[in-house]
Amino acid sequence: MLTHAVGLTRDGEHVIKGKKGTSPEEAPAEETQLESTPALPKGYSPKKGTPTPKRRDVEAAHRSPLISDRSKMSKAEKKALKQADRAKADARWQKEQRAMKTGDERNMPIQHAGPVRRFARDYLDARSGIGLGFMPLALVLLVTIVLQGFNPELFIIVTIAIYALFILMIIDSAWATRNARLLSEYKFGADSVPPRFTWQMFTRTFYLRRWRLPVPMVKRGEYPEGGSPTLLKPARKAHRAQKKSK
Repeated sequence: MLTHAVGLTRDGEHVIKGKKGTSPEEAPAEETQLESTPALPKGYSPKKGTPTPKRRDVEAAHRSPLISDRSKMSKAEKKALKQADRAKADARWQKEQRAMKTGDERNMPIQHAGPVRRFARDYLDARSGIGLGFMPLALVLLVTIVLQGFNPELFIIVTIAIYALFILMIIDSAWATRNARLLSEYKFGADSVPPRFTWQMFTRTFYLRRWRLPVPMVKRGEYPEGGSPTLLKPARKAHRAQKKSK
């Protein structure tokens, strides 16, 4: 098909010359389309149908509260949410208890997790101390209190002996706890010892091995690496040197 071109004849008349690909009838439509497109100034953008939302409004729409607003819930929704929270807490507690019985450090409660606490527990569990008899001795004291009416003099003697043993147990447990702290500081550094470490290890010495949680992971005499009693002397020297440097 021929396209067209406009030119002049010798007599000044307009003529249309054809070119390949376009017919003379298609020319006016193309010219009209080009002429109808308005020229836009530089940097101009046409208006949108709706205004652009502000950033804070978009973020607020996508943000969900961590704690649901219970004031806007029905009784059934509150009950369902309470049951779901209770189920989650129970599942978490069961998981932590299994970890305490298997020695799984990743799922233990945070107050028992960490290499420093594990090291100190292993040291105390490998050690034999008279503090282990605290619970049985307490039961003996309760029995003597019940039987004091039959023989008051014997009750006084037994009570004095039991309290003397209690004092020895406390001294022994305090000594073992201090050694566990010294070795922990010597191995990991003084700043690595977590808070409430001393009290936690002190109370552990009074429980029988089968009652301890987390359960003992070492046998008696099986001290952890860096927890041998032979290292207590250099650990005490390092502790004294650190105190003097301060």
